[in-house]
Amino acid sequence: MILKPCPFCQKNIPRSITVCPYCHKDEQGKPVVIDSANVETPGAERVTEGELKEISHEDPFTRDQAVLRMAQRGNVVVPALVSILNDFSKPRLAGVASALGKIGDPRAIPVLAQAAKVGDEDLRIAAIRALSQFHTPEVLPILLAEAERPHPVIQSYLANALGTFQDKRVLPVLSKLVEHPNREVAFQAACALAETGDRDGASSLKRAWRTKDPLVRAASAASLKRLGARPSIISARVMVIGLGLLAALGAGAGFLFYK
Repeated sequence: MILKPCPFCQKNIPRSITVCPYCHKDEQGKPVVIDSANVETPGAERVTEGELKEISHEDPFTRDQAVLRMAQRGNVVVPALVSILNDFSKPRLAGVASALGKIGDPRAIPVLAQAAKVGDEDLRIAAIRALSQFHTPEVLPILLAEAERPHPVIQSYLANALGTFQDKRVLPVLSKLVEHPNREVAFQAACALAETGDRDGASSLKRAWRTKDPLVRAASAASLKRLGARPSIISARVMVIGLGLLAALGAGAGFLFYK
């Protein structure tokens, strides 16, 4: 998807559209009133008020079923869902984000990225889960940035999701998360480091293996085995220092012996 900056709010939007979904202005800067539940786009379908209520329902089962039904309608409902999600002041938008993630249309990426930053907690989590289903180059930097934000629930989920990206950029973030004080975050990061298949992650796994948490130790040992490495009780730094001390003691003993 080719993006262009909106000349008025500077947010990236698809080049093919003429009305910015963020500031709701056309190419001449005139405000355009958008009915978020009934967006008129060529070839698109509407989202009715009843469907919106179901997809935002408080009951998880009702909401999940509505999300699945919405996702089955495919790309034709994406413009309407994007427009709805643009209004972050509305409550219970997590279902909308979930539906966009299941549909997998890249037109939803900009609004999902914005929702991950400024939405309420439920919306942030849903938006990040939705974004993790897009394995595209433009999504990975967003996920990496969100993994750095201090939120153990989101960091735990992202640690698991990042392992599915075969990209060198995930290694520094996972190496940091594997030493996270939250055991679930550290556990998921340890498992994900094995999924990357990158042996450069072995040093971080060895450090994690030396922690006291049995869950993190077990995950680190299993991941090291998958990477063809072994746990080490003594860190490489301590080993180098120890060898240096032994060499110094040996030199001192030799000096005294031959003196």
